[in-house]
Amino acid sequence: VGRSRRVSEREVMSNIPNGVIFIWTGTHTSIPAGWERVTALDGKYPKGTADATDPNDTGGSATHSHTSSSHTHTIAAHTHTITIAACQSNSKGDKSGSVMARDAHTHAPFNSGAVSNANISSEAATYSAISNDPPYYSVIFIRPTAPKPSLPNLGVYLYDGSDSKSGHYVCDGNNSTPNLANKYLKGAATDADAGATGGSTTNIHNLTHTHTVSHAHAAATSPSSGGIGAATSGGGWIYTHTHNIALDASTTAPSNTPSLTTTETVEPAYKKLLTVQNRTGHGDIRLGMIGMWLGTLSSIPANYALCDGNNGTQDMRGKHLKSTATTGEVGNTGGSNTHTHAAQAHEHSVSHTHTANPPAPGHTNTNSNRTGESTYNCGQDYTKIHPSVAVSSDNYSLASTNTTANSSSNEPEYRTVAFIKLKSLQH
Repeated sequence: VGRSRRVSEREVMSNIPNGVIFIWTGTHTSIPAGWERVTALDGKYPKGTADATDPNDTGGSATHSHTSSSHTHTIAAHTHTITIAACQSNSKGDKSGSVMARDAHTHAPFNSGAVSNANISSEAATYSAISNDPPYYSVIFIRPTAPKPSLPNLGVYLYDGSDSKSGHYVCDGNNSTPNLANKYLKGAATDADAGATGGSTTNIHNLTHTHTVSHAHAAATSPSSGGIGAATSGGGWIYTHTHNIALDASTTAPSNTPSLTTTETVEPAYKKLLTVQNRTGHGDIRLGMIGMWLGTLSSIPANYALCDGNNGTQDMRGKHLKSTATTGEVGNTGGSNTHTHAAQAHEHSVSHTHTANPPAPGHTNTNSNRTGESTYNCGQDYTKIHPSVAVSSDNYSLASTNTTANSSSNEPEYRTVAFIKLKSLQH
């Protein structure tokens, strides 16, 4: 039995060729002797190569964005407060050769008329760029510098079985293993240690765009006011009057950027495999363990099988790797390499004001004291009844409108690999 055992150990001396890639979850400096970092996978997610295609291609992007079709809004009803400056005393007017003097007076502030002549530009929106990282755990991908008989202690491999092996533990945070459950494995940055986490399945975009908005306000009538007038020829009268004030057009460009938190789950097309760590305290090997290969398909070692759905393997072609800690989830798929977003509602608001011309000279006053005269058209020979008009600054809003994003790729930066499964301990 002892001799048979020794022969078996010799037979597996070359079962891990120097091109087969496994996973290290420790520090860069703790990579075991005889193993090296696969720098080609630094900062990259491993993705199964396409059917009948050699691996080692790159693709994906660190971020993505969207554009929308053009849209516009309607302007919400709003008013401004108008204040007419006080009229000066001794303003001059003329009536049938009589010169009159008039007392100073004011009009109470009042609201402008309704929005008129609104014109709102139609604009396309750009969805701000955000990260393509799905929820990830950074790892160091390693391979032997020369054929090795076993995986090192604390090395991690992929697995698609439901059996257990003493000293080998699913990476779920128990038994001192890293918690890789439901994580995409991302190569750590150059020379960086493993263990960083991040990423999300939720997108938050700022919707960047600016509309040009022009509008005015219809004329509104001021409260009545008046004073006492007197003519040089004698007599006096009481006059009351109002003014109609229209606000000039105002052009503004509301450019606030609504933040849109989308409800869709966004992650690349994946298939789940177990991640298992060897914690036996020494090197070990296991039939069925899955590694990765960057060489040609034709050069895959004879005792490994390509994970293409044949020979008792999972079909990893074209799939991103997602770790699971549950055997019942092995082989589960999901995600998509492109996505869009459902219609998103947004609105705008901006503070603005308008200008308005002072009341024109001349207005009709009620005459209650001069016999035979019911009205008096005063002020036609002086240039300003009231010198100015002030208009309050107020917010207006553009009513809520939907935008719809175009389709965009959400694949993170990847390198294609051939997932290969150890099928025999002999070449």
